[in-house]
Amino acid sequence: MSHTFSYHFRYDDNAFETETSVKQIDVEDSIGRIYAKFVDPRTAADGGVIDDSRHRLMRSKHEQFVRDALHGLSSGFAVLDASQPWLSFWSLNSLDIMNCEIDLPLRQRAFDTVKRFQDSDGGYCGGYKQLPHMAGTYASIMALVLVGGDEAFQTIDREAMYRWLMTMKQPDGSFAMHTDGEVDVRGVYCAMVIASLLNIMTPELIAGSAEFVAQCQTCEGGIGPFPGVEAHGGYTLCGLAALEILGKTELLNLGRLARWMCARQLAFEGGFNGRTNKLVDGCYSYWVGGAFPILQKALERLPSDDYLYERVALQRYVLACCQEGRMGGLRDKPGKSADLYHTMYGLLGLSLSQHYMGVDPEAQIRDTTSIYSVPARMMQWDSVPVMSNVLGAQSNMLKPVHPVYGVSLVPLAKCVKYFYSLPSLAASLS
Repeated sequence: MSHTFSYHFRYDDNAFETETSVKQIDVEDSIGRIYAKFVDPRTAADGGVIDDSRHRLMRSKHEQFVRDALHGLSSGFAVLDASQPWLSFWSLNSLDIMNCEIDLPLRQRAFDTVKRFQDSDGGYCGGYKQLPHMAGTYASIMALVLVGGDEAFQTIDREAMYRWLMTMKQPDGSFAMHTDGEVDVRGVYCAMVIASLLNIMTPELIAGSAEFVAQCQTCEGGIGPFPGVEAHGGYTLCGLAALEILGKTELLNLGRLARWMCARQLAFEGGFNGRTNKLVDGCYSYWVGGAFPILQKALERLPSDDYLYERVALQRYVLACCQEGRMGGLRDKPGKSADLYHTMYGLLGLSLSQHYMGVDPEAQIRDTTSIYSVPARMMQWDSVPVMSNVLGAQSNMLKPVHPVYGVSLVPLAKCVKYFYSLPSLAASLS
């Protein structure tokens, strides 16, 4: 597969140099040097024809990068002491997406680590004996989804979790991230993911949450952290995914959202930025790229219409520019170091650009009032094989992942099956 690589797509500062434009040009220079290595020299005028068949996912190096981190981190990682569940989630999920073995000893280690963070009053802490935090709770639950098994799921105190979530609930439908903490769209997303997976959604818990997210859509079209604040890729994914769980994506101006999301893909780099006039970053391969399947469903577009972004260009950016070739792992952009965060979100974005994830429109469940419509609607998401598009070698293919939850389908289904065999906390969501 070959595509034209053109320097005509580069940023034009209109002869008005700023600090931002200088950084943008520096990044484009570094990316251009990488892409030029894949160009047929006979076609190299102003760019050339780029040979995408040469791209390879350095799976074994990335696996070793993650496993090395799991064996112990240096003292420099002490700054992430309040993010310990995230380290488990990023590591386990990266291995799972790459279809690497997560053996029983590793599952046990992860389980033993995460269960210590559960607070007796509900929620999970970012570290042992710290304050329960919405983000740490989300990461802990997702790590336990990947650990899997009755023993892991039985340790989650659903009743205490529900009480804690209700203490985080605000009158406007939003959620605080922790006691007396900040309030933003992340809280709604985390709460909806947790509640939908654990079968603890109630009318009281979700009241006003969809409306709060809708109020966070800006004049640009994306979603900000709270009303009146600039749109951002991460908050857009969180807000759109929360509305998909709630069955309320129609509350957004979807046309305006689509324009803003499409504008995040940079023509020269192929990757996404997170805000207007910002630099490309590999993590937005998921935070923006992962929102396109949800947008596709909300717009009722068919698989044959494909996503509203250039999937091949994103894969090229991740494979050519975000892989750390010496030590493994994925990074933000050339010149940056690899880390577990960018490794997981880069792999998620790569997977979602390889696979077309969607819901069969003829079988789509539209009821949003039944407790059981939530897992039924969420588990309708699946890969459409005929629409897969893998850049480079077929060995580059990753597992398909759920765009809302950001994990592969099998552990997600096992979690849903376990918790929805338990009694619900409510008769209905209406």
